Amino acid sequence: MADFLYKGVVDWFLDQVSQEAIVAGDRMPSLRTLAKQLGLSLNTVIHGYEILAAEGWIESRPKSGYFVCHRSDVKPALLLAGEAMRKLPSTGSKAAWSCLAHRGALVDQSDAFLASSGRTEEVDIPVLGKGHLTVRETVSEYLKGLGIKSHASQLWLGQSPLTVLTQSIQALTQRDDNVLVITPCDPRLSSTLQSLGRRVISIAAGDRGVDLDLVVRCLQENDIKLLILPGQFAFPAGLAISNLSLRRWLAIIDELKLPTIEWDLCSHLAHRAGSLMTYKSLDSSDHIVYIGGVETKGVNRSASWCLPGRHQSALEGAFLSIDMALSDAQQNALSDALLSTGKRSLARRSRQVWANSERIKAHLESCLKGQVSFAASKGGMGLWMKLQTPLDEQDMTALLANYRHVIVPGKLMSNEPDADYWIAINVTLDDVEPLTKKLAERLSLKEENQSETAFVSEDSAAISTATVEATEPQDALEKAPLAEPKEDRKQHDAATNPLYNPMLDLINHDFG
Repeated sequence: MADFLYKGVVDWFLDQVSQEAIVAGDRMPSLRTLAKQLGLSLNTVIHGYEILAAEGWIESRPKSGYFVCHRSDVKPALLLAGEAMRKLPSTGSKAAWSCLAHRGALVDQSDAFLASSGRTEEVDIPVLGKGHLTVRETVSEYLKGLGIKSHASQLWLGQSPLTVLTQSIQALTQRDDNVLVITPCDPRLSSTLQSLGRRVISIAAGDRGVDLDLVVRCLQENDIKLLILPGQFAFPAGLAISNLSLRRWLAIIDELKLPTIEWDLCSHLAHRAGSLMTYKSLDSSDHIVYIGGVETKGVNRSASWCLPGRHQSALEGAFLSIDMALSDAQQNALSDALLSTGKRSLARRSRQVWANSERIKAHLESCLKGQVSFAASKGGMGLWMKLQTPLDEQDMTALLANYRHVIVPGKLMSNEPDADYWIAINVTLDDVEPLTKKLAERLSLKEENQSETAFVSEDSAAISTATVEATEPQDALEKAPLAEPKEDRKQHDAATNPLYNPMLDLINHDFG
């Protein structure tokens, strides 16, 4: 009877999904509301929700309730770790210009997030140096939730995470130094290095991280001066690296005393609730420069923070020289966002982005059936989508003409041979329908062109065959080969048709 009652909750849910009364990203009714609606006990509904969560239909988020997940009918795209390190060519500022064109697709599309609350009249007056102590204490408390031990006196606040990154690279390395970057990642990491004249070496990570043996070999063979690690939920792949891999990374960094930058702008956008392990949270030797923050498309609505670690003396002058401090209004908005309660909190925004991501994924998959698949998404700002057939340069250019603020081509984020098959899509968009229509149009045109090419090829092959058959008797008289000797013919037959070997039966029987 108990199993039957639990099944009633599951059946109700599946019925709602089939009628599209509940779709991916929606918030489920509260436990008490549904218990009253179905006439069941609260414990029965709780167990029913647990069954749905275990099967991947819904997900529990602390202090928010249960939300509906997207259940894909398509086999997920595999993001494989790279088998080789790749030295990127020196393109100067060309790559940086390309990334600048796609900046909109790398940030939160909300106009309201990190907007000024109007609590102070000194809106435009900047604060010299690091920022207000009370705001840095708020950031420090937020970082403790990520397992990062920090003191307010060690923190630096700034207007742009990219500015902090640029100054850190210039302070820790020299021109023509080798820098190792793990990809796929925010394309601004590698493009900034290239524009500053650093030599970039990339190693691709898979769904569960990078091949650490390959990393060790790269560090042994190349004089690496700096290591740049995207955070666990950095754009676009949303990696979930095991604690063991993180500890191995820290062991390598500690042994070589290698300066390292962790770029972590998406730790608040994890799809799963719970504490998040970062590289910096295990960094007992303070070799890692930790850069975090929030970026939005609104003017003066981005903020960053940095923990320089043991590189404080090297970075202090670089940070002060560019006067990157936030204004009073910007610091107030940042404090409000980092508090767990409130309408503009990071926690609330992460729930909105998660729900929107599930809706976008479900919509793209239903409209582009069989043409796209997604890498397992665990968080972050973007969906990492794989096309069944890559778009050529003309189609991609036409697509980017109106949607540079929405998508980033895989070539900018990955240096692997299959990068053309991948596209990153910003999941904070309000409306993905225009992009979906344009993408469907381009993919259908691509399929039609391929079909026409295949049809023409088949016709050409048929014509060629007919021509050969028609001319064969005359050509055969002119070009007939001499008869093979009997011994040679036997050798030829033995090569094309091997002799029966009874041992093969035994091997097949034993080992399949």
